[in-house]
Amino acid sequence: EEREREREESLERQRQEKERERAARAESVSDEEDAKAELDRFNVFLAKLEREREARLAEQARLEEESKLVGPERPAEHKPAVAPGTYGKNLLPGEGDAMAAYVQSGKRIPRRGEIGLTSEQISSYEDLGFVMSGNRHSRMNAIRIRKENQVYSAEEKAALAMINFEEKKVKEQQVMQSMQALVKQHLQREEGGGE
Repeated sequence: EEREREREESLERQRQEKERERAARAESVSDEEDAKAELDRFNVFLAKLEREREARLAEQARLEEESKLVGPERPAEHKPAVAPGTYGKNLLPGEGDAMAAYVQSGKRIPRRGEIGLTSEQISSYEDLGFVMSGNRHSRMNAIRIRKENQVYSAEEKAALAMINFEEKKVKEQQVMQSMQALVKQHLQREEGGGE
């Protein structure tokens, strides 16, 4: 009896070991299948991302193509400025241009005896009580004021021309946009009617 019991126990142990081996094999097969399934899902995800990226690039290319204007390009913008030497009469050659350079940079036009000094230096000297040589004679002052006014009025005309140019440009853009909208609407109507 004892031998039979030992034999049955050993058979039982062998059977349990075989079951464990089968379970271990089944588990490893299950892990491999899970890994393959996860890899397949990841590959599907990557393919989906690639399709979305290609769709975005195609959409960008389509939008860029639509935004291109048909026909010749507009000439490069130019800044209208007062032509050299058009500051009026009674100015020496180059005098109007030199004075305009100060006006355009927002500085005070230097008077006689102030050449070479900055606007800040001139103001500080006048604040200290110095009388600059250009302020002494009323006749010279009148000539200086007339010349400055000639330059200022020419600069104002140029600024006004620039404002008019900008307004005209904005108006042209609005007309172009409305025309493009009409063409687009007409093309969409044709596409809708043709289907």
